Amino acid sequence: MIKIGSCTVLYNPDSSVISNIETYSNLFDVCVVVDNSDSINEFSKYFEDNPSFVYISMHGNQGIAAAINAGVEYLNSKGMDFVLTMDQDSQFPTKDFEKIYRLIEKYKDEYSLIGLDVNKVSDDQEIKDVPYWITSGNFVNIRDFYKVGQMNVSLFIDYVDFDLGYRFKQANLKIGYLPGYCILHTIGNPIEIQFLGKTFYAFNHSPIRYYYRYRNSYYLYHYVDKEFFKKEYHREIFGSLIKMFLFEKNRKEKVKMIKKGIQDAKLNHLGKFE
Repeated sequence: MIKIGSCTVLYNPDSSVISNIETYSNLFDVCVVVDNSDSINEFSKYFEDNPSFVYISMHGNQGIAAAINAGVEYLNSKGMDFVLTMDQDSQFPTKDFEKIYRLIEKYKDEYSLIGLDVNKVSDDQEIKDVPYWITSGNFVNIRDFYKVGQMNVSLFIDYVDFDLGYRFKQANLKIGYLPGYCILHTIGNPIEIQFLGKTFYAFNHSPIRYYYRYRNSYYLYHYVDKEFFKKEYHREIFGSLIKMFLFEKNRKEKVKMIKKGIQDAKLNHLGKFE
């Protein structure tokens, strides 16, 4: 039987975060919450004072990469085989846990990272190979996580998952996702767009998130591997950017931060934006 611990990253949590994490916390051998909050609030204190959780404070926002690394380090010290990584507001399909666990057992020797689908499910129960997967809702083999060097803290937040996928590929380790099971997960502050009978979304990120997204995607595409990161880089340039101009507010500040992000990427100025 494999041992699985969960690692959920907090950022200025509210009461809904508590109720959400408690839906899946008792499913795993160890439940770690890593707090990246700017300051500790009453909801952070709830996790710190509750013996059902292992609470780790990062003493300010150190980025999702550093937070996950800290959580995995603790779980590794407790002998866990896999870690489930979760955002604080992502909802885990609790009722399907036993089926998901059996699939993790089935594929544990073949796949180093097994993700759940996002916001949709299908009848297909076969695992699907992918080059990378988003951070939330991932079951990651801890041994292989250390083999490829953990999360890249220099990226801070956006694209840390795609970068991890790249390093798994370089190490000839497989990534897959389970289309029959999904987390509920919101990216950004989406704006719904109706066009020609179809629904699209503009992510409507904050200016600082646009900084990280464009800095990191530009850096990975131009200086790490153009072929591997081409799809996501082009999605930012030809998809997200156009929708931002057409549908989002505060465009002037967002464009300013995008330009700053690309400039910093060219100068190899990574890490936390100061």
